This record gives sequence, structure tokens and C-alpha cells, in this order.
Amino acid sequence: HPPIHPLNGAMGQSSSSQTTPESLLELGRQSLEAPASYWGPACAPRFLWAVDAEAWNPLGGSAGEEFRLLLSQLPDEMQFEVLDVPALKDRKRRLLGRLMMLRLCAQVLGDSDFSRIKIGRTKGKKPFLRHPLPAGIPNFNFNISHDGNWVVLASDPLYLVGVDVSAPQRARGDAEDDMFLEDLTSVLQISEMEFIGEGDSVKSRYARFQRIWSAKEAVTKAVGQGLDFGLERMEVTLKGGISDAGSGSGLTELLASGIRQLWRWGTDDSRGDSSSSKRCRTQEATSSTIAPAHPSRVFEAALTIDIWPRPDWTIKQQELGGGHWVSVALGAVEEAVDEDGVFSATL
Repeated sequence: HPPIHPLNGAMGQSSSSQTTPESLLELGRQSLEAPASYWGPACAPRFLWAVDAEAWNPLGGSAGEEFRLLLSQLPDEMQFEVLDVPALKDRKRRLLGRLMMLRLCAQVLGDSDFSRIKIGRTKGKKPFLRHPLPAGIPNFNFNISHDGNWVVLASDPLYLVGVDVSAPQRARGDAEDDMFLEDLTSVLQISEMEFIGEGDSVKSRYARFQRIWSAKEAVTKAVGQGLDFGLERMEVTLKGGISDAGSGSGLTELLASGIRQLWRWGTDDSRGDSSSSKRCRTQEATSSTIAPAHPSRVFEAALTIDIWPRPDWTIKQQELGGGHWVSVALGAVEEAVDEDGVFSATL
């Protein structure tokens, strides 16, 4: 089975000018906790998971017993979506992504029966839990992304959340050169182009691009609009460059079972850290042996939309294995774009 990497922890501070005292009072009446379940005690449903799909090689491919067993856990429509693509690599990523969504919703509901979970999507393709809604978690939402080797998921009980992973050129099957810049001048700001160009190698320049691109994608996916939001409306400024440490703490542990906690936000997090969320950081392993791992630093990025600075948005970033970059964006629920109104009705 592919190693599952929980990235649990409280996010950095973000506030919204649209948040009212009344809404804060109402949130104070909510538990903001997923109930105790098959997977452990009650905990804050703020999860960050990553699965290395490339490391999973099911015997017999998508026709093998292991793949088919996991596929059978999905509702029929999701099974069709998985098998709708011919390549095994794409089928693996689709299967894992859908399993992660169902697993997340099941834990938040305290119900291990996937068949009772109904997933919806906005017009911009943001997935959301349509039914049943979790008690005491009024703004629960999540997002998922895959590119290259990795499939990632992020959820939050308070803020709109978007996640995006960006693969290096080699993992995408592209030539390792600077031609990518010629195709993206319409969605990158001059300052972003200049910052990318300051990299001392193709690999460095593309890594800078990955961080900028994934940050923008994460914001568009958080609001539920996708690329229709307009990447050209945004300007991303990376904090800490590419190699300097960010403001978060990068505690990393590698357990022999293949479970790895990739990041934990800084201890000065003003959003607080309840004892329940701390309990969620402890992951059960099949072996007590802990192997050393290299720390993976957490970086931040600042956002501007339509030339206006947006400090109310929080963007955190981290490099995953194989040169992949993941960005998580958090914003106020009032930012949601939902033409059908079905997603907004769940918040």
C-alpha cells in the first residue's frame, strides 16, 4: 500500500474583515471537533494528508485484486471516474484522491460507512460534503489535488481551504528547460517573472514557479471557482525565498510503518491549539521503530488580488519528495463562489 503521510496541525493566523461578533459568538457555541470514531478520539478536523502514488505498485495494475478491492469501496459514479482514464498512473491518483475524500468525511462524521456519504462539487469543481453534514462543525470543507507523484488533501472547520501540489518538470514528463515561461506570461506578474528569472538554474527557476503557481491554484480552489477565478488577477510574493527557512516549525518524523508527519505549524499560532488537535497529531504506527528523517520546512507566501494586498489570506507551502511543492490556502468563508448555492448552504 502507498505510504500515507498525515500533515496535521493548526494553521497560521488569518482574519476576515467580514467576520461579525455574532458569527464569532455562534462559532463559540460549536464544538469544532470531529467525534470519536473508529480512527481515534475526538479531534479538530483540520487535516493535511499526502500520499505518494508513485510508491504504490499494485500487483496486476488496475486489473489486479488489490486495486479492485479498493475501487469497490467507492460509489459507482466514482468508480466510473477512476476507470475513465486509460493510464495506470492516472487511475491510481484518481482512486487515491477519492478514497482520501471519503476517508476524511467518514472520520469527521464519526461513521466508517462510506455508502452514506454524498460528495458534491461546485461549478468550479471544488468537492464538498453534501450529506450528511457534521454536527458542530459549521464551516467544514476540504480540497484535493494531484500532480506528478503525489495526491494531497487539506480540510478546515473554519476557513475556506484550497490545496494544490505542483510537480517538477521531469515528473510531469516535460523537458527540463525554460520554455515553460513563454507559455505563462499572461498569468504571471512582472515581479513574479523577475523573481523566477533570478534562479541560478533551470531547476531553481522552475521550483520558484511551482511555488507561485501552486499558491495561486490553491486560492482559486479554495473559493470554489477554479481557473475561472483568473490567475492573472493575483500576485504572489514568496517569503523566505526558496532555500531560506519560513516562519513555521518543520518537525518531521518518519515511522517504519510508512506514516510520516510532514509539517506542524509554529508554536506561536494565534489560532490556538486545543488538546484534541494535539492528540490528532499522534499517529498510530504498526512498529515502534522510528527512523530519522530530514526536516521539511514550512514556507509562507503573501497574496495580492486585483492590486490589493490580502493579508486575510493565509498561504503555507512545503516541499514534498521528488521536488514537488504543495500550497495550502485559507480564506474567509464569505469568499466562496458558488453559482448553484449548494456548497454555500453547507457552510
